[in-house]
Amino acid sequence: MLNFKKIHLLILILPVVVLLLYFSNLNNALPVSTPVSTSPSIRLPIIMYHQVLKNKNSLGKYIISPKEFEEDVKYLIKEGYTTIDVQDLIDFEYNKKNLPEKPIMLTFDDGYLSNYTYIVPILEKYQVKAVISIVGEYVDKSSKDQYTNPYLNWKQVKELVESPYVEIQNHTYAMHDIEDRKGCSIIEGEPFDKYKMEILEDIGYFQVLIENKTGYTPTAFTYPYGYICKEIKDILKEIGFVSTFSCKEGVNLLSGNKDELYELKRFNRPSGINRIRFFNKFEK
Repeated sequence: MLNFKKIHLLILILPVVVLLLYFSNLNNALPVSTPVSTSPSIRLPIIMYHQVLKNKNSLGKYIISPKEFEEDVKYLIKEGYTTIDVQDLIDFEYNKKNLPEKPIMLTFDDGYLSNYTYIVPILEKYQVKAVISIVGEYVDKSSKDQYTNPYLNWKQVKELVESPYVEIQNHTYAMHDIEDRKGCSIIEGEPFDKYKMEILEDIGYFQVLIENKTGYTPTAFTYPYGYICKEIKDILKEIGFVSTFSCKEGVNLLSGNKDELYELKRFNRPSGINRIRFFNKFEK
């Protein structure tokens, strides 16, 4: 059974029936998908970043420097790429709107404070977009000064929601760990009904919380650690997500089919690598 780790959360959790009604209404409000024929398919590389720090001793597989990110942005602009977000994908798949000739998506997982401190000014400087997937438990604790790790608080999240350069997405409320279960995947032998309720009470609850705090409802879900199970896919669709992010590497091919927005592939961007060699992988 899911442990929300703070008893006060139990007071906030809506009954599962109310959540199901809420998500049912949300699904009914989504635009009707009309297939778009594109030949050849549009290639969409997605870059996965995490934390950004200036301390050289901290840099590694999941931490890069602000300078590295800024140089990435400058390189992509020079090579003719245009940054997009999930809303652009929705407009393409559902509303027949065109994507740029060379689209690319920049994503940041976990919702580190450094995204606000270092990344947003760079996004504003070069007028590029990024998607930040936040973990609810981290945001709540940071908002109450209960976290030693530097994560975004609700005031900053709301500010980012209002930014034209940032799109906030859902990265679970309290399932960003691998202790009791692997991310949000089902545990072997766990009854499906029990598992579905756990997902609704975590991911579904976080959807409602984000909307209450910011007035915005995320449209995409980012799998913690990339763990995916077949049981969760329909639940996420029922909640109202029209897109999901995986950690599998590869370039996404978009042809106008809405189902291709699920389990989007991403390239993790580590520190200290050859930039040209890294980005040239997208052309292959």
